[in-house]
Amino acid sequence: MLTPAAVLWDLDGTLVNTEPRWIEAEIQIATSRGLAWTEEDSLGFVGTPMTLACTAISQGLGGNPDPDQIAALLVSQVRQYHQQREVPWCPGSYELLKQVRAAGIPCALVTSSTRSVIEPLLEHFEEGLFSSIVCFDDLPEGHTKPAPDPYLRAASELGVDAADCLVIEDSPSGAQAGNAAGARVLTLDGLATPPPAANRVHRHDLKGLQLADLVKLWHLAGQPAAPMSAGGGGVLRPGERVTLTDSKGRRHSIVLAEGGIFHTTKGMVRHDDLIGAPQGVVVISAGGMDFLAMRPILSEFTVTMPREAAIIYPKESAQILMMADIFPGARVLEAGVGSGGLSIPLLRAIGPTGRLTSYERRPEFAEVARSNVATFYGSEPACWNLRLADLATDISAEPIDRAVLDMLAPWECVQAVGRVLVPGGVLCCYVATTTQMGRVMDTLRAEGGWTEPSATETTIRDWHAEGLSIRPSHGSTGHTGFLVIARRLAPGVLAPMRKRRPAPGAYGPDYHGPRPLNITEHDQWRPAKEER
Repeated sequence: MLTPAAVLWDLDGTLVNTEPRWIEAEIQIATSRGLAWTEEDSLGFVGTPMTLACTAISQGLGGNPDPDQIAALLVSQVRQYHQQREVPWCPGSYELLKQVRAAGIPCALVTSSTRSVIEPLLEHFEEGLFSSIVCFDDLPEGHTKPAPDPYLRAASELGVDAADCLVIEDSPSGAQAGNAAGARVLTLDGLATPPPAANRVHRHDLKGLQLADLVKLWHLAGQPAAPMSAGGGGVLRPGERVTLTDSKGRRHSIVLAEGGIFHTTKGMVRHDDLIGAPQGVVVISAGGMDFLAMRPILSEFTVTMPREAAIIYPKESAQILMMADIFPGARVLEAGVGSGGLSIPLLRAIGPTGRLTSYERRPEFAEVARSNVATFYGSEPACWNLRLADLATDISAEPIDRAVLDMLAPWECVQAVGRVLVPGGVLCCYVATTTQMGRVMDTLRAEGGWTEPSATETTIRDWHAEGLSIRPSHGSTGHTGFLVIARRLAPGVLAPMRKRRPAPGAYGPDYHGPRPLNITEHDQWRPAKEER
């Protein structure tokens, strides 16, 4: 379904803020009879049947008046407040209710108050706001919230399945009732805020919420958990990694845990304030600093994950996926794996029908890579084979479509990779220095079974744009490495000889590396123009 079949609204604390009136009435009735009854006493009964508070007050007065008499006094007092005062709409509730009704989505009012109590309040409501109203006294004893009966009855009266509805609640018992009925529940901050649970999504209040937002929250509440590679799924949950960004743009990576605390110079941030909420919310530290909470995307995860070795940064990873033409179903060879920074995007690109074989010589690096990949994908992908081996001596004979080498001396593995790379396959070498880059390119030329290699360097420059102030940012991501790309030719075929001669002295007496096949001992060097 694209939208909820119906929206089932709690009344007190969700749609209208009547709790202060109940608290005021309880205090007035108790204190006028000599009982010390405070606001804190009333808060302990928020979200529970009215009879519990009445019993407590009666017991405090020695049973006189009895609970039924206390209830009658309380109802009479609150009715008087409702008659004499305007409707205390909660921020954003009335506007959202009107949007839902205008969209043709039926609404029901489900409250733990008695009908006699809310009737004076309903007289102030516009006609037709609710197609069904379920009150405390409409149900048998013991079948009110937190039992599912109130919401099951409301859904039945609307002619819809409760499982297709959205319940909006601000109390633990109400949220429990909504979930027990099979509905998804949007929980709000209340005097007793509902805890996180399955099929729930939390928001502080309804202020500024539009119908489209309500529909998105309804979908989020029903989404099951998913690994980081699939976007996380639904609301934030314990065990998830979350990035907190402060007002200065500083990022902090945390793993959510029930009862967990993130300490900052501006006070602590409670993990429980994030668990159960959608990503993209702002949480305020004890010291008043705002932190934006988001799940890390791939580029953020790879630069913040645990590591033993330096990683290939996102800007090069993106270039590799494009320039090496990594496609779904590809058979890809990778060496060395390092901390898994490139393995993760390669696995996403090849998909479940592909095959990634990663070679790593150092066990400690392989274990970190294995852990990072499993964290991102939820488990180790079946299409990944991590081998603790030396590529130069232990390469598998299995044909491959693409090869990516991130190692100190990739030229030592060019022949081995060339034997298993299919014709037309792409070799990509990531190297850090110009001498490594030159050695790889000359080795490929000397081998002769490769296209003319190309080398690139990727830099990223951020920009500042604010009003009329548009300029490059002071910081940028400069050199991290070079990419050398070449394609494998058919067996026994040599690349056409380049007609353009190399620069003077390129392969002169001081050069001791591999030479292109068209450069001989006699013409490998020619004097500079000024020496001729």
